Amino acid sequence: MVNMKTGIAALTLALYAGQAAAAELTIDRGKKQQIIEGFGMFGGADVWWSSSEAVLDQAWTHQVIDDLGISMWRNEYYPDASAAAPQDADWAKQRPVVELLSKYAAERKVPLKVLLTIWSPPAGDKCLGAEATGWDKCAKSPPERPANTKGGNIIDPGQRDAYAAWLVKGLKLYRDSGVDVYGLSIQNEPLFWQGYNSCFYEQGYYADTLAIVGSKIKAEFPQVKLFGAENMLGIECGAGATGDAFDNYWYTAAIMNNPGAAAVVDAYAVHGYVDGVTASPTSKLAKLWSSFQDGIAKTGKPAWMTETSGYFHEWPGTAARPGGLDLAQAMYAALSFGHLTAWVYWQGSGKDALNEYSLMQGTTPGKNYYVAKQFYRYIRPGARMVEVTSSDPGVLAVAFEHEAMQSFTVVALNTTDKPQSLDLTGTSLPSEYEAIRTSGTEDAKSLGKVSGKGLSLPAKSVTTFVNGNVYEHLAANLGTGGSGTGGSGAGGTNGSGATTGVGGTNGASTGATGSGAINGAAASSSTSSDAASDDSGCGCRTAPRQGGGLRSALAALLGFALVAGRRRSRHR
Repeated sequence: MVNMKTGIAALTLALYAGQAAAAELTIDRGKKQQIIEGFGMFGGADVWWSSSEAVLDQAWTHQVIDDLGISMWRNEYYPDASAAAPQDADWAKQRPVVELLSKYAAERKVPLKVLLTIWSPPAGDKCLGAEATGWDKCAKSPPERPANTKGGNIIDPGQRDAYAAWLVKGLKLYRDSGVDVYGLSIQNEPLFWQGYNSCFYEQGYYADTLAIVGSKIKAEFPQVKLFGAENMLGIECGAGATGDAFDNYWYTAAIMNNPGAAAVVDAYAVHGYVDGVTASPTSKLAKLWSSFQDGIAKTGKPAWMTETSGYFHEWPGTAARPGGLDLAQAMYAALSFGHLTAWVYWQGSGKDALNEYSLMQGTTPGKNYYVAKQFYRYIRPGARMVEVTSSDPGVLAVAFEHEAMQSFTVVALNTTDKPQSLDLTGTSLPSEYEAIRTSGTEDAKSLGKVSGKGLSLPAKSVTTFVNGNVYEHLAANLGTGGSGTGGSGAGGTNGSGATTGVGGTNGASTGATGSGAINGAAASSSTSSDAASDDSGCGCRTAPRQGGGLRSALAALLGFALVAGRRRSRHR
């Protein structure tokens, strides 16, 4: 006769034996990687083409600094408006927003880094251009100028000194308001011709212009970081049989191959799209970012992602409608495989609607706000990424230590359909963490204190584990210059042992790149089914490749006119 007690014990052991062991994250704090410069977004409390009252909101300002935790803010520098060339905003509308945001960040000791991007030079510095006529309109005497700044066209080679002077003027506007601009891009998405402010650059001409204009900017503002070319990640790394290899044909390579441009550029920046509106497929991002980092590694300069959107406020998301979990995986891939030092979402807020192009509606957060917060709020400027490897390909993670703030942060994603148990292993790790989680039913929910063993990761969730202080205003003697590092102030406790110096920013990869492949189950599509277009095509034009015409990737680019209409939701 079988002993009942013994039988139950045997059955219990058998059941546990059949369960998967806890996922294990092995963290090696001895393998240091990039230093974070900032996370952020674009614009004011509403889109710039709304009213002056709508874009300025003190409650919104406090929320994005204190709760969301932005440490980088991107804005457009607009040409002067005229009757023929109206603009969405001018300095009179933007200045109160700039000053309120910067002043409050300074009060909270947040090293907010302001980025400026140009969508179009002034109309007087441009020539009419078209696919058939090329540069001929600039060669005319006098050159034929466009009536306004919209619809693409090209910058006149003879006006590049004037363009540089206009850029310097803009930097002085900010400086006179007490704001030192951190970074400047001379052109947003230089491949696209659009019905909003835009300007086309052939790759070599972009590099030449950057060299000329950049040297003049550096002479006046040597501390300003020049970044570019803000082309699409999916284009810059669209080469090879599988369409995910670094492409020496595009803008990044053109900058690197031009000595003058390479000398003045400080960061290689791309946008996280396939076509300027559709988010890059999640399942492909690991390879795309690895390829981009490999492509620029020899320069020793950092990689930035300065615009992305297209993520719906849904959980977890689908192939046709990428959602919050896709956004989390996109951020993971950029940090882990691209070794990015800066990440900036497109619109921070629009008051009319909550959509895939913004993080919030007014001061009401969407799901993607909470996803961004899992990273933004708890990984602060000056934090250095350390190596993480995962025993489970469905559990993805990044880890950061901040010497000056004495904090340690791990962001872990469970991309699987089942709950996971998690153990954090490694030397000199904290024994206790504050846990914050976003899932299908939770929005950056505080879970209280947990240990580093037996952690619970619900299915399809993002959990941040924090030890120490992540609020600059609570840290004593914390320096905020440069890349946001410096000082040795305390703030909170830290169970870490090894520490690291935090000198200059370097986006080059050192050591292994972290865990697992991106989960393909939540991959987004490279097209979207909601493309209601009322615009004409973008008329993209580029120089043919030497020795054999255009590749299939370029042929695909010529079809981007099909999505141009949807870009009105992002720009105007």
